[in-house]
Amino acid sequence: MTIKPVLTSFALLLIYGSGVAQDQPEEHAGPAMNFIRVSDRLATGGHIIGDGLDRLSAQGVTLVIDLRDEPPKGQANRVEAAGMQYVNVPVEWRSPRVSDFERFRDVMKANPDANVLVQCQANYRASAFTYLYRVVEAGVPEEDARADMNKIWEPEDTWAEFVGDVIEHFRESG
Repeated sequence: MTIKPVLTSFALLLIYGSGVAQDQPEEHAGPAMNFIRVSDRLATGGHIIGDGLDRLSAQGVTLVIDLRDEPPKGQANRVEAAGMQYVNVPVEWRSPRVSDFERFRDVMKANPDANVLVQCQANYRASAFTYLYRVVEAGVPEEDARADMNKIWEPEDTWAEFVGDVIEHFRESG
């Protein structure tokens, strides 16, 4: 074995390895996965990354609403230790219900002055619930709210049906 093939392999690894690192998605750039600041007092995100709790606290977040049906053990304690209120509104990924959204809406309405992070695992549930809240409760034009949600994903199948059901429910109930 000569040293030249080993060095060549090492050089290729450095070249291609650095390219891969530079192409990493921005999903981990914020205090939480797929973090989006929707307004001065509302953000959405997935699981909290690294020093994310400190960063959220520094941004003035006062309330974390976690939509995971099984949040990580100790999540409430970690959030509260960072000086923020924590509320879990469990939403089953495969079967979200209008009643889940109603519970979420109640928490939002009960905390009108809070700076809120709506959180789930990857910011899919959170962005969908935030989209719905903005359209149903806050009077944000649907296309504006949808544009923020679509930065993360475009709901299909179960979630597209759920979004439609919630909007229909609130249109019928006035």
